[in-house]
Amino acid sequence: MTTKSTYYADLEWHDEIPLAVEYNDYYFSKNSAVAESRYVFIKHNQLAQRFAALSTNKTFVIGETGFGAGRNFLATLELWNSLSPTATLHYISIEKHPLAPADLARILANFPEFDSCKDELLAQYYLPLPGFHRLSFKNQVYLTLIIGDVATVLPELECCVDAWFLDGFSPAKNEQMWTAALVANLARLSHSTTTFATYSASSAVRSRLTDGGFVVHKDSGCGGKRDMLFGEYHPTIVAVGHSRKPPRNYLAKPPVIADNHVIIIGAGISGAATAFSLAKRGYQVTVLEQHSSPAQEASGNYQGMLYGSWSAFGGAMMELSFAGYRYSHHLVEQLLTEAEDYGSCGLIQLAETAEQLKRQQQLIDCQLPEDFFYLLSHQEIEQLAGVSIGGNQSGLYFPHGLWLNPPTLVTRLLTHPNIHLITNCQIQDLIYNDNHWQAIDTDAKIRAAATQLVICNSARLQEFSVSSQLRLRTIRGQISVAPAPEQPLKTILCGKGYMTPPRAGKITLGATFQFHDQDTALRITDHQENLDNFAELTPTIISQLKIKQLDGKAGIRSSSYDYLPLVGPLADYQQFRQVFAKLAQDKNARINHSCPYLAGLYINVGHGTKGMLTAPLCGEIIADYIAGTPLAASKTLREALHPNRYYVRELVKG
Repeated sequence: MTTKSTYYADLEWHDEIPLAVEYNDYYFSKNSAVAESRYVFIKHNQLAQRFAALSTNKTFVIGETGFGAGRNFLATLELWNSLSPTATLHYISIEKHPLAPADLARILANFPEFDSCKDELLAQYYLPLPGFHRLSFKNQVYLTLIIGDVATVLPELECCVDAWFLDGFSPAKNEQMWTAALVANLARLSHSTTTFATYSASSAVRSRLTDGGFVVHKDSGCGGKRDMLFGEYHPTIVAVGHSRKPPRNYLAKPPVIADNHVIIIGAGISGAATAFSLAKRGYQVTVLEQHSSPAQEASGNYQGMLYGSWSAFGGAMMELSFAGYRYSHHLVEQLLTEAEDYGSCGLIQLAETAEQLKRQQQLIDCQLPEDFFYLLSHQEIEQLAGVSIGGNQSGLYFPHGLWLNPPTLVTRLLTHPNIHLITNCQIQDLIYNDNHWQAIDTDAKIRAAATQLVICNSARLQEFSVSSQLRLRTIRGQISVAPAPEQPLKTILCGKGYMTPPRAGKITLGATFQFHDQDTALRITDHQENLDNFAELTPTIISQLKIKQLDGKAGIRSSSYDYLPLVGPLADYQQFRQVFAKLAQDKNARINHSCPYLAGLYINVGHGTKGMLTAPLCGEIIADYIAGTPLAASKTLREALHPNRYYVRELVKG
């Protein structure tokens, strides 16, 4: 019904060696591929010595232009694991044309040298949608795999790289990989001890690197190649030009605090995911929850699902959704038990109006991978759903769509040994005293104190004095839980609402959507609305459901007014207004003053109806902020999520 997607790299196979059709170049030499990775990139960046010399809690960052089949990453991972360092490795790799998961598995099957570590990669390498993807490995290794053009991606990085792997196809076949602008960005991200290596010995490459401030050396090549280049960056040689745009210090990253204790307010999906990401890094996390157990509010539904409002027109929400979809999906598979806690059943999004059909076709025209979604006819929808569907709609099928039990996911996230959960803890306010945040309860007692604190309780955000100016809108939503019919759905079906396959003999229909309504009592009228949404679509199922048999839950979800969550550090409101007052007269005013951040205070709130999709990845972003490590988000997305955008908007718009 639609043309085949051209998203993944187009390959031709020659004796199990893949040829990239677009560049007419092989990914590697079968006889020397692993040896070349070890010789060119490991040896000439002196990684064995540098890894061994790393102290505890130190972070080493590698940047790579061209992930390909991941052989350089796996060679690095193999070395890292053999040394068992107590430090952290962040490996950032950019790939314009990702391999299909099946092609990557086929390639790596030819490299028994990586048998000890490739399974970790293959288990997480799926749905490599456009943007940043965070993958985690044992021994404190993090891979940030970025799908995009290197010329576009490098300006979006905000980190210091210790070693560069300048891979990719040869300059003669991929000239865009070696432009002066690209090298200038490599220099921007380098420091006085940054090294680089590349298999290329092209005079053009050498000239570009030298002009960019890199000292270049030549050595004999590997695997039949005569020469290769390596060297180091000397920042005193060439000064990298600065942008003409005025500094946006109000969205800058705050200073890192060297302390390993963090307090988190709220034990819903935002708080639990943030705690989990910090605990994995060795932080001691105290989570304060007002209820007697976690996930009692918006994260407490019987069944939730991974669902996004996908758009063909990109933007920050799509970038967040792409990255969050893969990240949350893997988290669910990693922590939960299938059939009991979640179901890999796929999801069908119907097109019920001409406008919805138009939007779905626009999405199809984006040429995203077919393992993300593809178009179904009405007949195909009925075959996948396993029931008759009223009308004659087409729809999109998301094969990785799943339902899950949110409270179980939250509980599993909080079971990490570095997390201490305190329930029945009603926090009245947050006070900064003697370089520590104090969480004060209703009896004016200090329930916890730490140098860093993360607010993950959207519903009470305005009740704390430090965040009282951040106004979120509330959305009441009620789900209906019903006994499973004789012939239930086999996949999630989304139209005006959604219906799930059964979990433990019950199905879920939802959810109503009411702004500025904070009543959590169940309503018959809302149950009826959930039933009515499917009365024409699945009449056989709805006819078996009686309102008196329905149970459910009403929860209050909080959302920002631009629909993006608020994720990151927060400034002192009054000081911010004074420092950046000129923005009220000129939104492009040049203000060189640093942002008056509330030291060690972060928030992860406002996920609305998409908490399962976006909150876990945002917890990882918060952990990167606190640890001072490369963020699992582009500069553009990080700034779009930044809480200070509220304060800027208030000044600019009045």
